[in-house]
Amino acid sequence: MPRPFADLYTFNHRRLDDGTVSFECSQDEKVWPWLALSPIHPILVQTINFWASIDSGEFLGTFDPEVWTALTQVEWVCGPPGVGQPRRGTYWTEAKDDRVRYHLEFFDQDDRQVARMSGQGVTFRTRNFEGWREEAKEKIVKPEPPPFDYADKAAVGVATQAESFLAPLNRGDAVTTSGLITKANGLRPAHPYIGGSGDHVNSTHMGEVGRQFGDLLLGQPLTNQSGEMEFMHYVELGSPFEVELVALDEAARRFSLIVRQAGRECTKITMQYAPMA
Repeated sequence: MPRPFADLYTFNHRRLDDGTVSFECSQDEKVWPWLALSPIHPILVQTINFWASIDSGEFLGTFDPEVWTALTQVEWVCGPPGVGQPRRGTYWTEAKDDRVRYHLEFFDQDDRQVARMSGQGVTFRTRNFEGWREEAKEKIVKPEPPPFDYADKAAVGVATQAESFLAPLNRGDAVTTSGLITKANGLRPAHPYIGGSGDHVNSTHMGEVGRQFGDLLLGQPLTNQSGEMEFMHYVELGSPFEVELVALDEAARRFSLIVRQAGRECTKITMQYAPMA
């Protein structure tokens, strides 16, 4: 996707002898309010994944802001709960089977690893992206009154009710819920931490959907330790979607979800968790 904001989260980029890019990370909460979150919170992890990969790609000359791109898969591992905010990091890419995969690592002021992640995507080089997206959006039926029944803020571990994305769980033959993310509750300035192009529900939203589902599922605040997301189709803003639990391994502290919208499988989410201290 084209760059939605002019600010740089990473700076002082340097290309090392092995092709790796090193950089420093902004500490400015006025520009980046999500820095107020835990360094291993899914919103922060997915947000720095986006900005550092974009910034590093621009530094290397491999990111074209005029061309739309989409993330198709991302995985991450978080540091311990006591780790500090990212102060520096590294970025590199590798090519395998004609696909380019990027890698990121972030470190705090004491050189402890905050998070490491990798992912890959697809580039829309020849398609009329805007026209194609408008056609896709028109096929989604918008929600009708009554208002969406969001889960209570305490049940999903957020500070304000507006940050709740999911309804309470249905625990029948399958464990499911509905979600609704709109421009009014899902993007800055309405949401205190999440930004984006406004074209669709993004990977940061989906990371937060996974975390909120986990809190509802286990009935307690959880700390995300690692995870993976696969994106098969865009989830549209302003339209309800369904989330279903497809696997839960309480011994391994891991759960997997599928997100569907209008009958189409859109996102697969797997998260490893620990009870919040």
